[in-house]
Amino acid sequence: MQCAMRRSIAGGSEQMTSFIPREFAKVGRVLRLRDDSVGWVGGWVVESVGDVVVEGDQLPDSHKAIKNHRKSTGDSAPRLHA
Repeated sequence: MQCAMRRSIAGGSEQMTSFIPREFAKVGRVLRLRDDSVGWVGGWVVESVGDVVVEGDQLPDSHKAIKNHRKSTGDSAPRLHA
């Protein structure tokens, strides 16, 4: 399920929208999410849950989307050095 989440940080808060498993997608639930650079980060509070159910095999593949965009725009072509 796509959820909007927020967590408190020094000097304010940060927001994130992410796909999370349905069993964790409950408004008010506090979650720990994995960040590739620092590991597990706690304190994320689910603020809203989307209406559309997306199964794991249907999740958007951002790596594939970026790769396709680069191919279609020529951004993946080798650079010419003068």
